[in-house]
Amino acid sequence: MNEPPFTIDEARQVEDLEPHTEDDHREWGALANEPLLAIDEVLQVEDLEAQTEDDHRRWGAFAYERNIGILAVQHTANPHTPLLTDSYLVVHDGTMTWDVPGSPQLAGIHVQRDLGAGTFRLDYKRAAIVALAQNWLVSCGADLDQVTPRDEALPTCDKSSRELEQRLALSGDRYWFANSYTSDLVLDPARSSGGPPSTDEELIYDFNTWIIAQDERPEPGQHPVRVFYEDVDFLGRSYTLREGGFPDLDAAYEWTRRAGEPDNPLPPIEIEAATSPRSAAARATSPAAAAFPTEPVAETPPTVNDQTATRPRTW
Repeated sequence: MNEPPFTIDEARQVEDLEPHTEDDHREWGALANEPLLAIDEVLQVEDLEAQTEDDHRRWGAFAYERNIGILAVQHTANPHTPLLTDSYLVVHDGTMTWDVPGSPQLAGIHVQRDLGAGTFRLDYKRAAIVALAQNWLVSCGADLDQVTPRDEALPTCDKSSRELEQRLALSGDRYWFANSYTSDLVLDPARSSGGPPSTDEELIYDFNTWIIAQDERPEPGQHPVRVFYEDVDFLGRSYTLREGGFPDLDAAYEWTRRAGEPDNPLPPIEIEAATSPRSAAARATSPAAAAFPTEPVAETPPTVNDQTATRPRTW
């Protein structure tokens, strides 16, 4: 059996610190005194040892997490020997809500077992939405259909959301993900007035996630930067996932400052006709353009030492 590599205070990085309030001390006590999640049973690595120090460290990332929800799992066996097995899991890590604000709350976990040697390998990747956890698991060898959550208790989505999720899950390395932010705030409007606590229906649930990505292979006429926005209707048990296009990362970040506001819709992924290369070529060959030709503009010859042509990506 693997031993946790750190104490509960080390796991929460509160060594040598005191609780700020009695409520904080009570919450800490819930973690310190209650039984921890039997993570070895969840990952099916009981009586196995981590093969390397890195595997042990990655196992330790979940060793103290009592609030792990398995959304989907696939178990496979090597066709040549029953001693080699793999598992692929999509999980929700509820403890991430207490981590750095905006941290991804989902993860894909890949476990490889060598039953003959009594060891396991483990790797994982945090993800802002399920589709990105699936994307990583598929790259590890998982079958998308088997790592797709199907619990009837989970929120539902519309057809457009499902299609976008599947496209992201199967997109391979097409997108470079620059940043994400997950909001799971529950606001009580009665607090400001000093009245009694609001009912569940009166609370404000600010549950949403935005993801900024660079499309490494954009289609002609489409913006190279995308924002994927997941908006959750907590009381309605549903959500939507949409995407918008932006010319650069700065424009995408600017949009996220007011993400979800009614007067701030996601812009289309297609470049506007006025600036699209395809539409510009069409205007150049139109009868109107032929009737009123413009003087050619001399192009500046390329400079061998022009640093902008090979400027490294800094984001």
